[in-house]
Amino acid sequence: MCIRYIDCHMGLIQGEVSGYATGPAAMVGGVATHDRKITNHFFAGPDYSVVHPGLFPHNAKAAEMATMQEWLDFDVEEGWGTDGFEDKVDAEYEFPNRWRSIDDRYDARAIIEEQQLLLDWAEFKRLEVLRNGYKMDDVDIIEKSKNGLVFDIEVRNGTDGHNAPTGFDAERLVWLEISVMSRNGDMLFESGHLDPNGDLKDSHSSYVHDADFELDTYLFSLQSKFLTRNVRGGEREQVVAVNVSVDVLPFVRPFTRSLMLTGQPGGARKHRRSLPPLASRVARYEVNEKQLQGKKNLVLTYKLKSAAVPVNLVKEISGVGFDYGMSAAEISEKLVKGHQVIWEKVEFIELR
Repeated sequence: MCIRYIDCHMGLIQGEVSGYATGPAAMVGGVATHDRKITNHFFAGPDYSVVHPGLFPHNAKAAEMATMQEWLDFDVEEGWGTDGFEDKVDAEYEFPNRWRSIDDRYDARAIIEEQQLLLDWAEFKRLEVLRNGYKMDDVDIIEKSKNGLVFDIEVRNGTDGHNAPTGFDAERLVWLEISVMSRNGDMLFESGHLDPNGDLKDSHSSYVHDADFELDTYLFSLQSKFLTRNVRGGEREQVVAVNVSVDVLPFVRPFTRSLMLTGQPGGARKHRRSLPPLASRVARYEVNEKQLQGKKNLVLTYKLKSAAVPVNLVKEISGVGFDYGMSAAEISEKLVKGHQVIWEKVEFIELR
């Protein structure tokens, strides 16, 4: 299994047995060592950076140029250090002391562009491993008439080595986003879309909890959920960031296995929804006659999407604060911005 893991994740293609590059492992006294197998230690996964690009990835030139706080003061989104911004900026524009010099802003922008190339490469490798780990089949139309539309979409685990998602599967989001629209753009049916916070409309959505939005009953999600004991009654799903229990008895059941790798808090169970190796699951959707509104020419768009963690987890841990002076809202916005479309397909449907 160890060798299999190395072959899948340390070769030429992330998530696929693809062989290895060859070349020197080092330069010693200016002379290259003999060629050998080169393993890739990047280990692409579903995570992505939400911090300032002047701070991550680590860059020696960036560290020499400015302090951490000074980089946090550099407004990348505003366009500092680009011709588009600098040619039009008003003379009264107030910059932090460190960035008053236009030359410094241009130098900083050059570093940011280097960083962005690395981040773009990481995004490409992330998509590579996700596409090798998840497969989405073409839609299977079960029924299509003026009385309604019924269709299935199958999602498969493309690996034979582990579940998908794996690891911290109670935080990983992989879900289907479904849109059924008329040819003129009217939305007739949707599932897997986000609430205003950036959460899926499941039982952990604040908007669903407050009855501002209806529960997405058709939601197809591979996110596992923690189950915790209550003071009364049975168990319920809960966003669990640490080992907590509302049971009046100060008792934690001892575990028979290590939780270091699974990330599971002690004292809680987990409702696993991930796909076993090479397994699949079918999502069925039914659009009724009322939802179709008499429209016969439809456009079905279906996407398999991925996110590092749900926004509701950020809300749950926001009381302890975040590094780099970031607010929960800023982190949530960047998390949603980093959502990745693994697969996307479109089907044109004509009802009889």
